Amino acid sequence: MLLSITAALILSSPAPTLAQGSITVDAGRGPLTVTLPAGYDAAEPAPLLLLLHGFGASGAVQEGYMRFRPLQDQYGFVYCTPDGTANSAGQRFWNATDACCNFQGSSVDDAAYLLALIEAIEAAVSIDPRSIHLMGHSNGGFMAYRMACEYPDKIASIASLAGATFQDPADCVGTGPVHVLQIHGTSDATIGFGGGAIFGNQYPGALETCQMWATRNGCALTTTFEDQALNLVSSLAGKETTKTRFTDGCDLGGSVELWTIVLGSHTPALSPFFAPRITEYLLAHPKPAVSPETYCSPATPNSSGASAVMGATGSDVLADNALELTASGLPQDSFGYFLNSQTEGLATPPGSQGTLCLGGQIGRFSANVLNAGSTGTFTLAIDLTSIPNNPTASAIVGDTWRFQGWFRDANPQVTSNLTDAIRVTVR
Repeated sequence: MLLSITAALILSSPAPTLAQGSITVDAGRGPLTVTLPAGYDAAEPAPLLLLLHGFGASGAVQEGYMRFRPLQDQYGFVYCTPDGTANSAGQRFWNATDACCNFQGSSVDDAAYLLALIEAIEAAVSIDPRSIHLMGHSNGGFMAYRMACEYPDKIASIASLAGATFQDPADCVGTGPVHVLQIHGTSDATIGFGGGAIFGNQYPGALETCQMWATRNGCALTTTFEDQALNLVSSLAGKETTKTRFTDGCDLGGSVELWTIVLGSHTPALSPFFAPRITEYLLAHPKPAVSPETYCSPATPNSSGASAVMGATGSDVLADNALELTASGLPQDSFGYFLNSQTEGLATPPGSQGTLCLGGQIGRFSANVLNAGSTGTFTLAIDLTSIPNNPTASAIVGDTWRFQGWFRDANPQVTSNLTDAIRVTVR
């Protein structure tokens, strides 16, 4: 049954459209083309997407089926479609899990090869290390899971169409969260939606795969469900795909979603919405981190003799919603709160000794009055979907928000002061 995948893909695969620029890299198996988006600028690191083909197919055939390359200019990602090695029958495969698809006992280490490929691309192109993603179909989906198991520090998110993870969680070596998207048709007769075996080797079903990764990512097994969420298949009427999300309690940088294609086959006729929705999911799930940009520094010294400093920890990723603000270098036991704006300014408010570095519409986290205590520090975890501006704002990917801390001070009269300010761009 696996042998039919290549033929089905070839029949549905128009000639791919080339992106505007490309380079060639060699990770040990010969030259590979890496395509670049229009306007690529080495000063601005770009996301990387690898597409992993199914058993018996190739990178070119898989691209012809899924059509990610035409999206590069719009979404700005660097793209590569590598090939697995060929078995004695000339069928290309990935040595992914015990179930799929190293059927002739090859010693090939595809995980090491794909890591070397990523590193070769990083050496040649400016890649955002927080935004490395894999998309795989069937055997390629199994391989994407193996990469997430072995290199969770490298891979931000994966998407698998009709693949599965290891049957035994103990075989998923490595530790650390990875965002996982499993897409699977309920009528898949090749890799069963409910699990199955290939030549006696078991693989878990779609839901079980997601539950295993939810556990690995520290998520609760409670889910949210959305019916008729997506139109991913052109041959099925309406929005045939449902969404099941595991997001409660997940470790930062890890979440799980199952997109169930009701009545979907192993190689469904993909709609024009398939590749954009997958791309949007992957790029919205980079590795968590935050690197705030400080400005308006140093702040006016306060009664402690120091200039108060603004900072941020956690994640600037909207999907994580885990940004924490910090003000330090404050007078002991002073109280205050954080301010926010999408605009910068420069003014000394009446009755204050500090400089207000925000402009335009300024919001106040005044519902969360904080005390600096003996350490001269206060912190606040904020909700990026509910920022107290006027009106309350929900951050959008690409927004840059400015934050500053306001606090009471006696220097020597009772007055107020401010920290310096930071910029945080939401991802």
